Amino acid sequence: MSSPVDPYRDWGAAYVLGSLSPGERREFEGHLVGCPECSGDVASLAGVPGILSAVPRDRALDLLEPPADDEEPPAAVLAGLVAVERSRRRRARLWVAAALVGAALLGAAVALAVRLPASDTSADSSVAPPVPDVTMHQTVPSPVTASVQLLEEPWGTRIDVRCSYGVPPGGKAPPVLAYGLNVVTTDGASVRVATWTAGPGSTTRPIATTELQRSDITGVEIRLLPDDLVILRVGF
Repeated sequence: MSSPVDPYRDWGAAYVLGSLSPGERREFEGHLVGCPECSGDVASLAGVPGILSAVPRDRALDLLEPPADDEEPPAAVLAGLVAVERSRRRRARLWVAAALVGAALLGAAVALAVRLPASDTSADSSVAPPVPDVTMHQTVPSPVTASVQLLEEPWGTRIDVRCSYGVPPGGKAPPVLAYGLNVVTTDGASVRVATWTAGPGSTTRPIATTELQRSDITGVEIRLLPDDLVILRVGF
């Protein structure tokens, strides 16, 4: 007997691009806690929003038009089309995601080929300064430490986290646990944007995306699941 198809396997791209509804996002995040395959899919797509931000707006709009019936789709989108066949109700969403990823990769390759030498770009005053890496503060004693970056994007905000898990000295190592990343908004709401699992002695780099603008975010929290206990926090 064949194994049942995971109904969430086609949600990863939509989750990373922020196109799931709030209800779907909460449902998928709950599924990620216990599904290593879907968690791996999300991790492999973590850099897609940054790549897509390099695609010119007029080029992205052109890609929203589906190919003609007699036109063979580009090889870069075939994988996306297979996923579409498995989940017809998300046809438009996944086709656009696959097409934009292919175009973004092509644009990035062209940009790399014509990039100026490092000695010339250092004098370009238009280059934005690096975003600072902000240390998060513990709210309860734990072996977990973390820092976070908030990066403004045309579509919202990207949150890059570096989280380390120490092993308590002289004691039994704790088990692998689940964690959630929340952003605190200007109206005081706490919104879940990512989940992951990790164990002692490891360092993880979760990346989350949200349609919230950087100016709408006043804090970031890391919570221990399933109790939703805040263990690290930082304000902005």
